[in-house]
Amino acid sequence: MYQQEKKLYEFGPFRIDTVERLLFRSDEIVPLTPKAIDTLLALISNPGRVLEKEDLIKMVWPDSFVEEGGLARNISALRRVLGDLSSDVQFIETIPKRGYRFVAPVTEVPSRAELEIANVYPVEQPALVRLPSPRRFPRKPSKTTSVLFVLLVGVLVYFLLVRPVPLGTLPLNSLVVLPLSNLSNDPDQEFFTEAMTDELINSLAKIEALRVISRTSAMTYKKANKPLPQIARELQVDRVVEGSVLKVGQQVRITVQLFDAKSDKQLWARSYERDLRDILTLQSDLASSIAREIQVKLTPGEKQRLASSRTVDPEAYLAYSYGRYYWNKRTADGFQKGIEHFQRAIAKDPSYAPAYAGLADVYALLGSTAADIAPPLDVMPKQKAAATQAVRLDETLAEGHASLGYSRLSYDWDFPAAEREFKRAIELNPGYPTARQWYAHYFLAMNQPDQALSEIKRARALDPFSLSINLEVGWCLYHARRYDEAIEQYRATIDMNPSFSLAHSALGMAYEAKGSYPEAIAEFKQALALPGNPIFPTFGLGRAYGLSGKRREAMEVLEQLEKTSQKQYVPSVYLAALYDSVGDKDHSGKFMRKAYDQRADYLIYMKTEPVFDSMRADRGFQALLQRIKRRD
Repeated sequence: MYQQEKKLYEFGPFRIDTVERLLFRSDEIVPLTPKAIDTLLALISNPGRVLEKEDLIKMVWPDSFVEEGGLARNISALRRVLGDLSSDVQFIETIPKRGYRFVAPVTEVPSRAELEIANVYPVEQPALVRLPSPRRFPRKPSKTTSVLFVLLVGVLVYFLLVRPVPLGTLPLNSLVVLPLSNLSNDPDQEFFTEAMTDELINSLAKIEALRVISRTSAMTYKKANKPLPQIARELQVDRVVEGSVLKVGQQVRITVQLFDAKSDKQLWARSYERDLRDILTLQSDLASSIAREIQVKLTPGEKQRLASSRTVDPEAYLAYSYGRYYWNKRTADGFQKGIEHFQRAIAKDPSYAPAYAGLADVYALLGSTAADIAPPLDVMPKQKAAATQAVRLDETLAEGHASLGYSRLSYDWDFPAAEREFKRAIELNPGYPTARQWYAHYFLAMNQPDQALSEIKRARALDPFSLSINLEVGWCLYHARRYDEAIEQYRATIDMNPSFSLAHSALGMAYEAKGSYPEAIAEFKQALALPGNPIFPTFGLGRAYGLSGKRREAMEVLEQLEKTSQKQYVPSVYLAALYDSVGDKDHSGKFMRKAYDQRADYLIYMKTEPVFDSMRADRGFQALLQRIKRRD
């Protein structure tokens, strides 16, 4: 990220805040991706100076290798919102074969004292405070204006700095638990410390009145050394929990501190020491204490769930912690290690429900389309059995209900049962983003893309830095046929991690649906050049060839995938769509029927997936759709 000290700049009708990272046209916010904002800040910080492309890329992506195309897309997005698309350049000038130059006059806007004071405890939406331009104030204020100004400042100082403000009156609806620090000298304790962070997040997320940032996003701040107010702005939270963990033998000490993030003021601190068997009770006590301190009202159900924590076998708990760590890697190797650790946890304590839910989650992703690791018939019965056991052992476990909902949706095609499970998971833990993510899949299956988009955005609010959730925001836009918006969302996801192969493939799918075949082909080739399973981008590339009239290339990809399918799992739905792209309806229908027999989860999207548009009128396709409905 390109970072600066606090400054406000004006150029033309625009104004930008370097800390809040918001661009305004008059008083309206101009939507831009984070990396587009970084590009603009780099340019306006060097007005009139030519910035070489290589230097500009290093400023915007200091820790990543990014090709020149990423920079070009940012420049294009900036020109679009700045209205700089004609030959008469007003803002960004291209210097051929070199780089770019910001040519418009840039003025630094001075701050105003009254706004600085008002920002001590901003009441609502602090990131959207509008800073008036100096032109809005008379050059020479009258005596009356000066007196009123002094009085205003005095009143603000009293109410904001002198008069004590009851904690309960401060705005609060969100917090983040930053990664807890490992106080031991043992690097292996990092797994345990991360598990402690996860459990505290999970306990707090069960409180409906709170928006708790999820693990994936919270972990991005590990060793980041950023000021708390900056973290608050980036995550849009009101409170921050920091702390440390020390494990000695079977004893655990956790120290936590609660801060008002915007003022960096400590509100509360406490230490707990317990036996490792009581670690879940400790986490529940912590969550309840934090809720009391910030005066969040717990429902009777929440109080009961927080109070009902059980003891746990220490070895089972540690094995479960390792399992979740590897599951979160979202790699084939990580899934295999996750299975091993979850099974070890179950062997140590067969009554430990979270271990079964973790095992179910691994199998769910192993059998999913786009992951393309294992046939659903091989892994989904295991997934369903593990999820069912998790719920049987603990009916109040949100993760278990979400996993069971996934199998009801993707494998059983029992849509009413899936909806019940997802709703129950969200009721038990409103802050569990995976439940909302999979609930969005349900809405797509029901041909309700707007509801799917609404649900996946709720998941993103809980986990704003999750690559998979940001990817699926674009996927829901794609299913809604909002291709330009999907393309922008996929680009923003790629900005978060340019090496995310699946995001490049998804971007290729959106270009393909829009009919932009050269761009689609380029993205699929980029995906194939990155680490990851090549099956999905190979399918996408072949289909783009077929749809663009390059039949020979498409048939070569088909032959390649059919050979690969003799050695490893290749979803038949890919082959069906590939044959359809070259006009071979007979083979397309054959592989669609095979996909049905394989229980491919992709078939639940038969009503909305653009890939199926050209097949939808086919009798065989409609017959399969009716067979899936009858399983309902």
